[in-house]
This record gives sequence, structure tokens and C-alpha cells, in this order.
Amino acid sequence: MKKSLLILNSLMIVFSILGCSKSTEKISEKQNSSTGMISINVGGLVNSNKSESTSQSISWTDAPSLKEVFVYSGYFDRFGIACELNEIGNKTTAKGLAYQANSTTPGNECKPQFIFWYPKPAIGGSYTDSTGKTITVPTNLNFAAKMDPYLKAVSAAGLQMRGHVLVWHSQTPEWFFTKNYEDEVIVDANGVPTNLADKATMLARQEWYIKSVLEHVAEWEEANGYAGKSTEKESGKKHLIYAWDVVNEAAADDATKTNYLRGDTPNTKNKAPNAPNGNGSRWYQIFGDDTFITNAFRLANAYAPSDVLLAYNDYNCYLEWTEGYKTSAICSIVKSIQNAPAKKINGKLIKPRIDIIGMQSHVGETYPTLSGVETAIKTLLNLGLDIHITEFDIATKKKNEQPLFKQYFKLFMKYSKNKGTTIKGHGITGVTVWGINDENSWIGQGGQQFPLLFTKKGSKYMTKDCFYDLINLTK
Repeated sequence: MKKSLLILNSLMIVFSILGCSKSTEKISEKQNSSTGMISINVGGLVNSNKSESTSQSISWTDAPSLKEVFVYSGYFDRFGIACELNEIGNKTTAKGLAYQANSTTPGNECKPQFIFWYPKPAIGGSYTDSTGKTITVPTNLNFAAKMDPYLKAVSAAGLQMRGHVLVWHSQTPEWFFTKNYEDEVIVDANGVPTNLADKATMLARQEWYIKSVLEHVAEWEEANGYAGKSTEKESGKKHLIYAWDVVNEAAADDATKTNYLRGDTPNTKNKAPNAPNGNGSRWYQIFGDDTFITNAFRLANAYAPSDVLLAYNDYNCYLEWTEGYKTSAICSIVKSIQNAPAKKINGKLIKPRIDIIGMQSHVGETYPTLSGVETAIKTLLNLGLDIHITEFDIATKKKNEQPLFKQYFKLFMKYSKNKGTTIKGHGITGVTVWGINDENSWIGQGGQQFPLLFTKKGSKYMTKDCFYDLINLTK
């Protein structure tokens, strides 16, 4: 796994990683009072008290089941473990996943980069969008390369999954944003792109892409015994994909109350590799506002079954301080989606629909604080939506026992929609851990950090003490 750490300024550190389960920008940060710098926090003792019972490390299929603890006991609708195709495509691994979880999330296989795949598709198709604009589009999407095998493997394992992701500033080919599908974005002497497509063209491309992906999933489901275009109630069958991250990480870490979108702040004004401060977004560079976000949720509502949950997903949802109001930024994005007007899609007036806020929750040992995360949970629930914890892991150097696992899951259980404290009738309905084992974690740092619940010995996934901390939570 390749990793690069960019210190952008005294405000933040951003990971940009193309790895086994994640390629995105993340922060687990805390300001150093003496230097003003932000640093990744993997040190610092939070609580040295061990769980009331620990157990010898054994195979995850011989241990108790986390699914039984969190789902069968009624706390969450779904407990998930994210994985890659090469993991769930292994029958032995798939058996363990299905024993421990009832949901998974693909690390990469449903992202635009992996749906377009390689080589670059021929450009020669035609598409007329809901406004009547006709554009040239790729002749095909390469679902057969990564996405369809992943769907097949999830189905074979007896799991359901979250779709991740339709619209994202990262892992979307540069050529998708250029006027004539040129491979590279050209910039002038000031670093300003000169060959990006215009807004109307990108709205049409967005409609073509979202429509193509969601209709393909519906067709795949119908051909394989799932609900497809119908709702589960109408069909009497389940969906394989029960939720989609429609838009991912559109809020800036250095957000202010007025300038909060990725691309509209000092640290996100450009897009790498063309210029410094390149943590920006081609979507924002083209639109200059949140139109591409609200339109994505309108299109997803038009083309996804009405019972498939639509989510806005982001990291650092608890970041709310004088130099970066990210919680407020996410609230502003969600409210904009909720309040956006209906527009005609395929001749029908369609409003944007959002059902879920996805809190990724990549945390460290000393930052964020549990109280800070709880404040964010309450703030987001006040928007009248349920929460999915979508990508939980802990950047820790503690190899086996990490009390924070227990503390965070107690917090998630506290705000369980089914059995906990709800706000406006809403709560947390699902939790997904971002990966199976430490060795393959996107923040494993070559064996220097131990972010997950299992470790791998040979071909076997083995339990850690922190796993038993969670097993004991309902005892």
C-alpha cells in the first residue's frame, strides 16, 4: 500500500492513499499547543483497564459473532466489515465475513475509477439528458471488471452491502471532467484549468453516469433473485445494495461558516497534480457551488428504488473549531439537499432525497475526544436523519488491546435508533468497520499501527483482545 503524508499548513494533515481498502483523504488530528501543528495521534493512554474477560486469540469463525452482539440483540439493523474483491472472493474469507457481519462495503469496486476501469473506454456514445441536452459519452461502463464480480461474491456470501460511491472528487478519472474527454486537465500560468467541461455538460454526464450505474444494479439484482427496481415490500425480496453513498467528502476541513465546500477554501482551492493546495474538487471547479451535490441526490432519487437509502458520507464529522467548522459544513450541505427544489427527471418532478448521514469515523487515540464525537452525533441527528457509522477504525500503536473500541461502540449503542437515545426519532442504524485485519488496513503503516479487530496469521483471521471487549458489551 502506498502512503503519502502531506502537511498542508498548521491547520491539517491529509492522507492521500491508494490502498487495499481506501483511497481518499483523511485526518485524525489534534493541535499541538506549543507548535500549532496538526499531528496524527497514535500515542497517549486513554484507559488501561482491560475488559472484564479476555480470551486466547482464535480463528474468527471459532469465536463469538459480532453480528449476534449488535444485530441479533437489536441494537443495529446492520453490522458491517468492509472488504476488497480479493478478500470476499475467497470462499473461506467470505464464510468468516458472513459469520461476523451481515453487511459489507467495497473498498474500491463501486467507485467511478473502478467502474470505468482500464483501458479508457471509447468515446462515441450519445446521451440526451432530462433537459434535452445531447452529449457524447463513453460507449460502455466496464461493470464486468470489478463491480459485477464483487456483487456476485457478496451475494454468494449471503451478505448485503452499501454502495460506495457515486460522486466523489477522488478516484474519478480526470478525463471525465474535460471538454472533449482529454486525458489531462490543462492549466494556465496561474494554475487555472482551461479545458474543463461546462456546467450543462457535466450535469448531463452526471445524469448519464448515475442512471447507468443504478439501472445496471437494478438489472443485476433482478437477474439474480433480488428486488431490483421494485421495493423490497413490493417484490418480497431483498436488495443486495441497501444503501448508496451518493456524494462523498464534499466538505472542506478548513471550512468557515460561509465557505465550506471542498474547492472553496484556501487548502482546497486547487486540484492535484496541477498545483499546490491540491486537495480540491473538479466538481467544484466546474460548478462553483453545491449544484452538483443536490443534483446527484435528485438523480439518485429518480433512479434508485425508493427503499434504497441515500447517504451523504464524510470524515472528520466532529471537526468544529475556530479554524475549521466541518460539522457546520456538513449540516449546511445536508440542509441544502433537503431544501433543494424538485426538477424534471425523465418527465417527472423529482426532489433530492437524503436518508442517511454517513460518519466515516477514522479516529485516533487522543483525537477526537469521545465527547466531541457525541456532540457531532447529536448535531447531525438533529437534522432529522439517521446515521450510519461507515468506516470505523482507530489509528493506534496498541497491538492487541485498545479500550477505545469498547468506548466508541458503547457511544454508538447509546444512540442506537432501535434501543438507545433518539433525537427527533432518529439514531444510529448501522456500524461498519473499515477492513478485516490490521495487516491490510489502509492506515496499518506496514505493521506500525493496529486499527482493526482481527489480525492475520497465515491464511487465518485471528481475534484480538479488543474484539472480546465488543463481544462482552451486551453481557
